[in-house]
Amino acid sequence: MAEEYPENADYITKLLECLSFPVRLMIICSLVEGEKNVGNFSAKIPTTKGNISQHLKILEKNNILKRRRAGNKIFYSISNKKIVKLIKEIKKICKEKP
Repeated sequence: MAEEYPENADYITKLLECLSFPVRLMIICSLVEGEKNVGNFSAKIPTTKGNISQHLKILEKNNILKRRRAGNKIFYSISNKKIVKLIKEIKKICKEKP
């Protein structure tokens, strides 16, 4: 893959690295439904709000998420529609238990 798309190899590696961590994968999977803030995640992801915030920063730093401020809240969404497609395919694969 790196020979065909050398400019994307680092991004793809970072994307897959980020998705390989369970909390980050849960965050991304829940964002397929639409943008959310930290409070929305804490109801579904079994960890602290602080830990969720740290993972959101990592995802944003790696250009997987973008954020939007509304008053005193920050809402996160997936930055690229192709990532949404990828996550939907991953969800399909998970439903097809081997």
